[in-house]
Amino acid sequence: MTGPSSNPLLSAWAEGRPVFGMWLTMPGALSAEIAAREGADYVCVDNQHGLIDHSDTVPMLMAIGVGGSAPIVRAPWNEPSRIMAALDAGALGVVIPMVNDAEEAQRAVSACRFPPKGARSYGPVRARYVLGTVDPDALNQVACIVMVETIGGLQHLDDIVSVPGVDAVYIGPSDLALAVGKKPGPRPFEDLAEQMALIKRACRAHGVALGVHALGGDIAAHYAEDGFDMITVGSDAAFLATAVRQGLQQGRAGLERRSAGGGR
Repeated sequence: MTGPSSNPLLSAWAEGRPVFGMWLTMPGALSAEIAAREGADYVCVDNQHGLIDHSDTVPMLMAIGVGGSAPIVRAPWNEPSRIMAALDAGALGVVIPMVNDAEEAQRAVSACRFPPKGARSYGPVRARYVLGTVDPDALNQVACIVMVETIGGLQHLDDIVSVPGVDAVYIGPSDLALAVGKKPGPRPFEDLAEQMALIKRACRAHGVALGVHALGGDIAAHYAEDGFDMITVGSDAAFLATAVRQGLQQGRAGLERRSAGGGR
């Protein structure tokens, strides 16, 4: 993890402050701005499992910035051109899925940093305005967040977190559950307690921030109590579905009360 930085995520982790965020899987600048304005420390645009392409990502990053949150992107894969495109568009961090070993972690870091620290091509089209500079050293202050969610990742965990430039490890509970022969569940901190503890120890030993994906505020609260540094409280699609379902249930309850009272 880096020291003081203009990047609010890196600064928070350097100071030992956790950050709470929101995950976006549906395209749309308005929903991105709303999520940011509600007080999320970061909002992540999901280019992996979300239904969002690069042309949608750029205005969503703009809206997140307007809303006051740190904009980050989950890349579809550990593919340098996609990582660099997200950073050039103004993302302050990139989440890279399915990192299995030190070589893959180094590949992710390299895509995030300009030479001589990496192999990122220089062309900060929008990033120069987001960060207010064209200085490569300042533009290097983006969060490289690697996902540990496979057997390979668990087996090579110490090697991964030892790679210079890895700022955070982000746990993907669903893929991690499948990797160890379990089905994704609503309480991964119970089902994956052993694996999560292993990842936490490695991150703490190497000064790397620890992140996790939660399925709601109650689950996020557990991770906050457990000392996680980066906690996603949920995703747009899941929150929308829950709100619609609850609204319909509450509305239809009026019919039940009407029937119980003999109608009108």
